[in-house]
Amino acid sequence: MKAAVEICAEGVEAAFAASDGEADRVELCENLAVGGVTPSAGMISETYLGLDIPVHVLIRPRAGDFVYRPVEIEVMKHDIWFAREFGVAGVVLGLLTADGRVALGKAGRLIEAARPMSVTFHKAFDATRDPFEALDDLIGLGVDRVLTSGQAPTAMAGLDMIAELTRRAAGRIAIMAGGSITLDQIRPIVEAGVKEIHLGSAACRDGKTDRALVRRIVELASMAEIFHITTMAEWERARAEGVYRADSLATEGFIHASTAGQVAGSANRFFSEREGLVVLRIDLDRVRSPIEWAASPHSDEPFPHVHGPLDVDAVIGVEPLERDGSGSFAWPSEA
Repeated sequence: MKAAVEICAEGVEAAFAASDGEADRVELCENLAVGGVTPSAGMISETYLGLDIPVHVLIRPRAGDFVYRPVEIEVMKHDIWFAREFGVAGVVLGLLTADGRVALGKAGRLIEAARPMSVTFHKAFDATRDPFEALDDLIGLGVDRVLTSGQAPTAMAGLDMIAELTRRAAGRIAIMAGGSITLDQIRPIVEAGVKEIHLGSAACRDGKTDRALVRRIVELASMAEIFHITTMAEWERARAEGVYRADSLATEGFIHASTAGQVAGSANRFFSEREGLVVLRIDLDRVRSPIEWAASPHSDEPFPHVHGPLDVDAVIGVEPLERDGSGSFAWPSEA
């Protein structure tokens, strides 16, 4: 349950912040106020030279629709040539016909000009009249990935379509989910089988790409484990029965799981008077119960709720919570 993270970076500093936050790659653009256009040659050069992660450059000469005139195609060809000469890893483009199909001839010429760079077909895909026809066309053109919100206003709203596109693609083309994805939506999208996600505003604080938020996004996208606080007595009872059910430390029938950074805080806040607490390490790939991810009223940090019961096979480790010198619980040092 891991997805690659692409961050939409408006400018050099945003790209550097995305890289510092350990994103898998950046999509470099300018003027996101109009949906993004091709960055300048200088911006491409400085970003490529300063980053160790792949840089994909948006090839879009103007705002508006994706039906381009011949002179605009020539502009795009020149921009692609510059990107290739700078040595960037990929380009991002999208061309349609007036009736909402992929512009096969024009797109094919630009794709040929782009090689050997990777080619992503951007959210122009969501304006196509038939997403499955468009998917087949892009596979035929040899496009490497398509960015989509499932032809819905947001990726979460279009998740069923994104999942179906992923199934139909069958590894022939990567399906990357993008479109107003928030932190608490990352895990549901990844758990739907999506292997790549694209984020912009969710990585920003005060209008700027924030490395700490990028790092949190990467953690959520690559999360393999979640954790749950219980007592050793309850866990031993679960082992005997072969299934773990929400105990007296949980409410509303949920198993209130946490991410690693939340465990000690939860123990101190809610269970400070209890003794014999342990942390169950839960392998997400083994969880068969539904998981709901939500943000608390006090934080936008996603908080997972496993709708129990939970097979004990999903628990891959049990570690005691110990109190430090001040009497507060601390996360197990070996975790």
